[in-house]
Amino acid sequence: MYRWLGVVMLTAMMGAMFAQASADNRVPTVPGLAELEERIDHLKQMQAAADAVREWDRDGFYFRLDQLMLEALAGAETALFDVLETGEIPLVRERIESATDWLLETSIARLEEIYARTSQERLKHDEFDSGLQATVSRAFIQDLRALIFEYMSGLGALLRVREQLGLSIEDDRNAFEEFITRNVERLHGQIRLDAQTLTELRRALRAEPSNADTELALRAMDYKQTRGLANMAAWLDVLQEQGLDTASHHALLIQQQGRLGAEILQRDVFASIWREQTERLWRNVARNGPNLLIRVFTFLAVLLLAWMAAHAIRRLLEAIMNTSFVRLSQLMKERLLTLSFGITFLAGVVLALTTIGWSVMPMLAGLGVAGLVIGFALQDSLKSFVAGWMILLYHAYDVGDYVQVSGAEGRVRRMTLNSTRIATLDNTIKLVPNRKIWEETIVNLTASRARRVELEIACGPGNDIDRVENCIRELLSEHPKVLNKPPPEVHLARFGSSEMVFAVWPWVRTENYWTMRRSLLKEIRQRFERHGIT
Repeated sequence: MYRWLGVVMLTAMMGAMFAQASADNRVPTVPGLAELEERIDHLKQMQAAADAVREWDRDGFYFRLDQLMLEALAGAETALFDVLETGEIPLVRERIESATDWLLETSIARLEEIYARTSQERLKHDEFDSGLQATVSRAFIQDLRALIFEYMSGLGALLRVREQLGLSIEDDRNAFEEFITRNVERLHGQIRLDAQTLTELRRALRAEPSNADTELALRAMDYKQTRGLANMAAWLDVLQEQGLDTASHHALLIQQQGRLGAEILQRDVFASIWREQTERLWRNVARNGPNLLIRVFTFLAVLLLAWMAAHAIRRLLEAIMNTSFVRLSQLMKERLLTLSFGITFLAGVVLALTTIGWSVMPMLAGLGVAGLVIGFALQDSLKSFVAGWMILLYHAYDVGDYVQVSGAEGRVRRMTLNSTRIATLDNTIKLVPNRKIWEETIVNLTASRARRVELEIACGPGNDIDRVENCIRELLSEHPKVLNKPPPEVHLARFGSSEMVFAVWPWVRTENYWTMRRSLLKEIRQRFERHGIT
């Protein structure tokens, strides 16, 4: 009996130990990793079936295989996030390490196959063949190159995943970066060589415009250069993903494509362009030393002529503006004169720079892009600039006018395209942005030649109404500064138990408004006293 009891206890202990071991070996579900392993299994099955695919279907089959491989490479990052959430579980870590090992090895092998397929396709036709098959072949090669760039991006992401797993990737990363750099440098040199060839072909075509062979060669070479620049742009994306230097290659793209983007604002790119332009200038100096003095003299002469021409145009324009048949405000005259001088002299500077072989277009384009960015940052200043031109075009006011604008009242002392300087009656200077002036009502109190003075004159209710009115009219008719046209108006405005109030509205010249407003009150009161009006 004791023997059976011992067997039962031993069996129970073994069951408990087995249950504990099962609990220890239980692996939590990792969705991203499970999906990645399913993709890899499917890829392995397709690779096993590749040999059975007929030759004419093989490119399509492998293209589908590449799509699935790229999806698996993208899924590695998702799997990593899910694995990191589960914590440090040895079996899970082994699974993702195994998956990334297979992806890395298989992707590199597939890249070698794509390169071999590209070389095989390039040998079928000459680079400048224009037949139908050659055109299709070149398009297929470009598709293969695009596939290579996608693999490069995917491999870079895979290396980052393996680095986060703590795996040693130093050798793989160095080989990967060396491979990318070698291809980019090779393409860089080819683009520069093709650019020189294009320059020679264009020179030959200018010398002999009717040469059909030269024109055909130029078109073919230009198409090749376009493909090379597109490939360089794709390689630069891969370089940037790896954090490698791209300044000199971006500078090459900008120079060869002839259009700029935000890259010109990067200090290294702009410095590379500047350095290359400067080096080109110094090479020209060394090679064309005897002609340097002539070019410098020409440069200074063109600048001098531009300065003289700008002043001559300014004087001519000023003389035209001062004639009787041209009616412009003083502000508009000043702005037009300044603008004419600036444009003429700037054109002369550009012309002078071109005489010494300095290419100003990249720099001007760079300044244009920089101006666009600065414009976004200084939107209020640009609004004031535009408002300044609108004020000038609509002749809202001129220097010396008395205005009421944006809460400020006074005489206009000076105006620029950004702001207006106003002197108030107590000689306080107010600087008002043109943007605020244009957004609100502009009241120009001196825009017309004549202005009506509005006064209210009070007297006692016992006075004769006609006698008071005639007394005021006599004074206005005798006053030398009161205008007869329009005639002054005098009428009873209010009548009360304590006073009668007359509205007196004489017209005076605008420049006499303030003095007449103050003096008429005194003169009317003195006239009342002489005539016994109280």
